[in-house]
Amino acid sequence: MVPSATLHSVPDLQQERLRVFAFKAFVRFARRLHISDETIWKVVRAPYDADLGGGLYKYRIARPGEGTSGGGRVLIALRTGQRAVLMFAWEKKDMENIKPNELREYRELAKIYLGFTELQMDELVKKKVVVEIAQHR
Repeated sequence: MVPSATLHSVPDLQQERLRVFAFKAFVRFARRLHISDETIWKVVRAPYDADLGGGLYKYRIARPGEGTSGGGRVLIALRTGQRAVLMFAWEKKDMENIKPNELREYRELAKIYLGFTELQMDELVKKKVVVEIAQHR
């Protein structure tokens, strides 16, 4: 005889702790392309398109009603389940890829921002260096 079991769903604690931040330039990019906060969260949770090293990843982001192939590209500093910092974004029609020297600079920035404590990130939000993107439930 097999005892019955009750299944309880447990929230994904990794996602519950995740905080998403963005530089002001990314926020302007998202507004211009009409990209919602909800879409930003979907992108951050999606598989990346390229691991650029040092905690820096490239993602594709679509405009509403369009696919990702011709849309935008985003560089995100990511520590899985903890913090994502949307650092830079561009439209593919404007630029195919980021230059090697710029990539090195973004990797260095990624290390810095991923190394900050939660209190330091809160201070950066207060000083309006970055914006925290709220999660919609």
